Amino acid sequence: MNQATSEEQNSKKNRKEFSEGDLTDWLISGADEIRKKLALTETDFRFLGRAHNSRGRRHYIYAILDEVEQVAFALKLSRESLSEAPTDIPDDELGRRLIRNTFSVVQREQALHIRRLTEILVDLINFSQTNSDPYYDHYLLYEELVEHQHRRYDFKRYFDCDNLNTQASIDLTIRSLTYGETRLQLNRCWYLSGTNPKPGGKAKLETFMNRFDKALPLAAKAERLMLGFYYGRAYREPSVSIHLNVGNLPSPKSFEGLLFGRNQIWLLAVQCLDRCRRLMRIRTRKGIGAQLTRAMRSAVPKEFYDQYTQPRIVKGDFVSVFDSLCEVVSSTRSSFGYKSFKLRYLSRPPLEHKQDCYPAINVKKQIDGRDLREGVLELLTVDGQRPRIDARHLRRAMRQTALQTWNEWVDAHRARRTKNQKPEA
Repeated sequence: MNQATSEEQNSKKNRKEFSEGDLTDWLISGADEIRKKLALTETDFRFLGRAHNSRGRRHYIYAILDEVEQVAFALKLSRESLSEAPTDIPDDELGRRLIRNTFSVVQREQALHIRRLTEILVDLINFSQTNSDPYYDHYLLYEELVEHQHRRYDFKRYFDCDNLNTQASIDLTIRSLTYGETRLQLNRCWYLSGTNPKPGGKAKLETFMNRFDKALPLAAKAERLMLGFYYGRAYREPSVSIHLNVGNLPSPKSFEGLLFGRNQIWLLAVQCLDRCRRLMRIRTRKGIGAQLTRAMRSAVPKEFYDQYTQPRIVKGDFVSVFDSLCEVVSSTRSSFGYKSFKLRYLSRPPLEHKQDCYPAINVKKQIDGRDLREGVLELLTVDGQRPRIDARHLRRAMRQTALQTWNEWVDAHRARRTKNQKPEA
């Protein structure tokens, strides 16, 4: 046995493989490793919950680790129900409806965890810019102030009641905020709205969409992937599953989709643990947390990011978008680094517009424009001499060739699908 083979076998032997049975235990173990670095007991955490300007980063991260553990418990409880795909699915009207609603219930629960973990990860990323105790205290105080103010509003609106203890809690929190603001720069408080927030509890909390936009440029590649790259996918879509959505556009439900959602929850939780480690400046390469981080970073292929930039698509290429063939007219790049393309429909457009813009994620390259141009010219070459053709005429011939090829692909696909759906005699 040569040395290379021996090292490869030892590596496989020592490498801990990821399996469904390990996921929840690893999340809990990873959270527990960070708790030991916090040097904060459960009694300390409960006591400091009311200690204004004394909680800081340790208290905040301890609370975040609670959220990760709760997700781990939820994954463990739901593991059996998603252990294998359902068999003998009924095809009658009642059976199809019950399966659809069963999948919807599971998806709704998953959406809740995805949304909470997304909120956590966004705030953890933003705290990398204000990673000191005064900012964590200030953040916690503002969250507490808003809760007291909502309570006062409800009492007054629905019961015409001025509760003095609630007002006393608001006054105390504002005094704590005013003192805390002497130890920080208010314009760095990313969780407050505006570039120059008002002091003394008079500012408003930043919307989650703006928090998300602030975090995105700071996020690592793996974090962007887990966040879904943009607000709609990261937060709005899970919210649709949670809130009443009678009348909204229906979304497909499948067992494979539920498995994907489960994996997304686990990966989001791992990213949250990794951010906690970084905020606590834990740099050890040993332990479950470090192993999970390495596995996450190595498991994210570059192709995921290429879907949002499509570096291989240029002006003049022929692409498909939602089953229509188009020609790329131009492209733009957003401040977040994502590309979009202006497209001219060659096949029938979905509605009435012959040109439209789409994000790169929706665009798939079908025919390379340069290669097709060379192919058309090659067909017109006689005795090694390429003819001089007007560029407009050449482009028209390229469009016709691309559309003909596309239609042949579509017809062949329909024929195969019809053949597969044809019942046996």
